[in-house]
Amino acid sequence: MTWRVPIHNAEIAEAFNHLANLLEIEGANPFRVRAYRNAARIVQDLPRSVTAMIADGEDFSKLPGIGKDLAEKISEVAKTGHLRLLNEVAKRTPPELADIAAVHGLGPKRVKALWEHLGIETLEELAKAAEAGKVRGLTGFGAKTEQTILRELKRVSMAERRTRLVDAEEIGKPLLAYLRSQKGVKQATIAGSYRRRKETVGDLDILVTAARRSNVMDRFVAYEEVEYVVAKGSTRSTVILRSGLQVDLRVMPQASYGAALHYFTGSKAHNIALRQRAVKHGWKLNEYGLFENGTRIAGRTEEEVFAKLGLPFVSPELRENCGEIEAASKGELPKLISVSNLRGDLHRDSPNGVLPTA
Repeated sequence: MTWRVPIHNAEIAEAFNHLANLLEIEGANPFRVRAYRNAARIVQDLPRSVTAMIADGEDFSKLPGIGKDLAEKISEVAKTGHLRLLNEVAKRTPPELADIAAVHGLGPKRVKALWEHLGIETLEELAKAAEAGKVRGLTGFGAKTEQTILRELKRVSMAERRTRLVDAEEIGKPLLAYLRSQKGVKQATIAGSYRRRKETVGDLDILVTAARRSNVMDRFVAYEEVEYVVAKGSTRSTVILRSGLQVDLRVMPQASYGAALHYFTGSKAHNIALRQRAVKHGWKLNEYGLFENGTRIAGRTEEEVFAKLGLPFVSPELRENCGEIEAASKGELPKLISVSNLRGDLHRDSPNGVLPTA
């Protein structure tokens, strides 16, 4: 297999993550694996495209955590669309194993066991083996693990589907009202493509601020529509609802809520463009706030972040990096259509040609 990716930052980061996954399955040195994951994260968070940085003659080895070898590999992918090391690893280790490793509950050792003992190389083969009861017979698995695998595969399949916005609203609004009613919860908003009012959504990302002793996470996983809990933590939890929709809940500090809301609302292209604007000021923008030399200078509200960057508030529906930032800087943002703007005539036909009277 020849691994070929476009030269966008996200795809370059994906190549490094894929390499790290395959090396981990092979049992490579953990420090080496971690280095590639770190490179993926750094590339993903760059405020400018790698290709633009290369054109300007920038040295990637000067980035924190990036040595000469990693810098050369970043340039290699950006210039050629290939990563030779990844292609070499993919020849000896099926690249699809990385997809299996992403299944919740399966680590590199288990993936390797499935491959070596059952010849499983794809998610489809894993599903068939689990349904046939073959997985439970492997050392370190068992019937419970097999059922967890089947459940997770179902979740992955559902995650690949898109939910119509109107259906997502029927699911999201009651859940949002439920969370807002919990003791200690101060703010709660559904972000992502839902907030940008896209025609379909993949999952729901909900951000909340809450008092320190709030039990919002306990209440979230106890919501009556939750089919099962994927993960539960103190600041982030993930559940699958009976509808099949995945919901992620994040608890953010009040000082970062606006920045986090902007970050998780997206789109990714819009976020990158705004980060680039921050860089021109010598600042750093992420989900925790807008920073100058390590000091947060904005982040409590979205309006605060936009204002600090010299922009009026940009409505979520416009955040697609289709000229909205340039328009905002010129004071030329378009006005969104609202229900009050709609006008129409009601026409009714009568079967006998005579309209009924009041």
